[in-house]
Amino acid sequence: MTSSPRLHRWRDRLISLSGLTAGAFLVLMMLVTVVDVVGRYFLNAPLPGAFEMTQFLMAAIVYAGLPNVSQRESHITIDLLDNVTPGRLVPFRDLAVNLLCAVAFAVLAWRLWLLAQEAVEWGDVTQYLGWPLYPIIRFGSALCAVTAVIHLGKVFDILRLPTRRTLP
Repeated sequence: MTSSPRLHRWRDRLISLSGLTAGAFLVLMMLVTVVDVVGRYFLNAPLPGAFEMTQFLMAAIVYAGLPNVSQRESHITIDLLDNVTPGRLVPFRDLAVNLLCAVAFAVLAWRLWLLAQEAVEWGDVTQYLGWPLYPIIRFGSALCAVTAVIHLGKVFDILRLPTRRTLP
């Protein structure tokens, strides 16, 4: 049984949106940096709060890129054991790695959601601009949850492939 083409289209759109969002945040961060540097060195007037804006944008870039990177399997990897791993063990390895990633991202999403709730209750804001912290934390939590679902989908794909029917 294969998953529906409609589900694949939604997944592909979500992954594309993830990459485009991360790219947009990167462009915005570059603009903040350019305005800050130009203001600082040529006008003797740095952009107020540029450091806090950069912190928010850096977090947003990382979280927005997670689903895209996970779906495309384009993370940084160490392949020391790839050449010595027998072919019949590769599906088990892939299954274990994706299951571990799904659990790790689910736990991270849960803990970030609780952290965001604490930030709301305590009224945590940035020091200079006074921006509330909870929106970026919730953004990270939501995208970690999406990434967990992506890895869980990869687990199901591994279990479903006909050439890997020997998996439990």
